[in-house]
Amino acid sequence: MELINEHLTAQGAANSVVKEREARRLETETDLAGVAYPARRSGTPAIVPDFRLFQYAFASAEHGSFRRAAAALNVQQSTVSRSVRSLEDRVGAKLFERGHAGIRPTPAGNRFLEEVTMGFDHFRRATRRVGALQRGEHGELAIAVSVPFIVLGHAFKRFRERYRGISVEIVEATSSASCASVQQRTVDVAFVTKVAGHGELRSLHMGNERMLAVLPKSHSLAGARRLNLEELRRERFILSDGGSGPEIEDHLIRRAAKWAVSPNIQLHRVDQCNLINMVAMGFGVTIVVGSSLRAATDGVVLVPLVAQNALSLHAVWMDTNPNPALKRLLDIVRESGCARMAT
Repeated sequence: MELINEHLTAQGAANSVVKEREARRLETETDLAGVAYPARRSGTPAIVPDFRLFQYAFASAEHGSFRRAAAALNVQQSTVSRSVRSLEDRVGAKLFERGHAGIRPTPAGNRFLEEVTMGFDHFRRATRRVGALQRGEHGELAIAVSVPFIVLGHAFKRFRERYRGISVEIVEATSSASCASVQQRTVDVAFVTKVAGHGELRSLHMGNERMLAVLPKSHSLAGARRLNLEELRRERFILSDGGSGPEIEDHLIRRAAKWAVSPNIQLHRVDQCNLINMVAMGFGVTIVVGSSLRAATDGVVLVPLVAQNALSLHAVWMDTNPNPALKRLLDIVRESGCARMAT
């Protein structure tokens, strides 16, 4: 019965709407629980269930008497008995056996009350869940990234600690594909090194991420504290054709404009972890983003490049996206102190 009582306040407002519409002599129909509601012109009725009918049935089963149920609910006995009879008529089955000693549910009545209890329990959980979704405490968040996810580790560690009820899906793609996914609403937010798209995209500059050269341990420059790209001009660069690979390739080509040789660049359809392992196996050298990165294998070293070799990191989203979980994530990103609104 507690499940029913939670909904009676809302039911009172719904009933007042029904009465007002009835006063205007609109065409009405009757739902399964015996409550009048206006028929929509579209042919789909707006059902307004009367939870009191179920409350009377539950109270009757609990107290074993219409009289005692009416006393517990502070209503007339006739109100309870008529309501239960109305419910039986709509259900099409006898829910209670009546006798001089009182009433008790029939087998059909027991099954009906069990099913209704389950239904109201689902309704209550759904109501609570929707409330949590609106508060951003639960829900789902789809995220596209064009940088290694570890670069975002600090912000997402705080996010996961604060909002464990939010399910997060990560999709790796290039910056342009990630921005397109945001515009197409297939993801909620993207973390990219280059903002691509129309002016409807909002972006937050999260700072610059340093590039590092990944070299085999046997390389002659493996012991350097930092390197200039020009020192690697004769190397074979292996890059990913996804993630931040295209932006790193563009950076290499721009910086190589003053070199005597064109950069030797090979693109591979692998992620950064596999590229690093390929470096260890002698396929060439690669460039990665993120000063906090650690080598994926013992066969390589990571050497920072000089300061001008960096890529900007941006968060990109649509202002019209209503997902409350998105706002929670952006709040944490802003709390980092390094982010500033770009567009």
